[in-house]
Amino acid sequence: MDVIMHEWKKRRLFLVLISALVALAVIIAALVLILGNRDAQNSGKTESSQWIPEGQLLVSDLYEGDRLIPEFDLPRNEYETAKFQKKNGLITYSDPAAKLGVDVSEHQENIDWEQVRAAGVDFAILRLGYRGHTEGLLYVDETFERNLENAEAAGIAVGVYFFSQATSKGEAEEEAEFVLTALGNKKPAYPVVFDWEQPFPSEEIPAEDLRAYNCTGEQVTSFAEAFCEKVKKAGLTPAVYFNKTMAYEFLDLEKLGAYDFWYAEYQDAPSLYYDFAMWQYTDSGEIPGIGNVDLNISFKTYQ
Repeated sequence: MDVIMHEWKKRRLFLVLISALVALAVIIAALVLILGNRDAQNSGKTESSQWIPEGQLLVSDLYEGDRLIPEFDLPRNEYETAKFQKKNGLITYSDPAAKLGVDVSEHQENIDWEQVRAAGVDFAILRLGYRGHTEGLLYVDETFERNLENAEAAGIAVGVYFFSQATSKGEAEEEAEFVLTALGNKKPAYPVVFDWEQPFPSEEIPAEDLRAYNCTGEQVTSFAEAFCEKVKKAGLTPAVYFNKTMAYEFLDLEKLGAYDFWYAEYQDAPSLYYDFAMWQYTDSGEIPGIGNVDLNISFKTYQ
């Protein structure tokens, strides 16, 4: 009996030892799995593991790489980068609808529009007027009427823009009414554009003297809506001008989605994630009959 008990105790001790070793192996395996996952998370995050804030999109920007942008319910930019070609300072897009255009103001002074047309320019966006940065008065561009008459006579389709410094929806509506009055019975083929740009202080004009300096993106979005609605009700095509910073960090583009976009980016191809109708690609182009001038491509057929 003692021998049997002794053998049974030895066997029980062996089984206990085996069970302990198995439990230890399970614990070690679990620790290896946990530590391995932690290392993978710390050293090699993939795009799917990144946390994206609500209302934002992670996009691959042509020039900036991966970046977050506001998520708007708007059509995407589907222009093909490979179709943009640069030659002799002009950028073209390989599509029958794409047209070469300029935008001008009194800064270009006297323009020979016949030469401009002969150089292949299809359309021109003319500055109709502007609001002063400090006193807020409204002005007609000194060359607007002459440019309108001579550009159309040369066979160039036109649109107009107003340089706004509105500080309220009422002022934006006042600007739209000012534009419509100046146009009279004229019906431009290309858009009537709301161009509000952030004023920058200088030694001559400090920030406190710039009437629109503290306007917010939400406010300016509402100004653009007010302007464009009046233009639309008059039977004309409204549009809004902006650059990438304004598009991603200032304006609520979704609220402006009912209007055409005129996008400014001085590169060899545009990179905005959302769609736009016109692209201003340089402020230092050269066109016979004008000289130094902003150059544009329209992707939409307005005529």
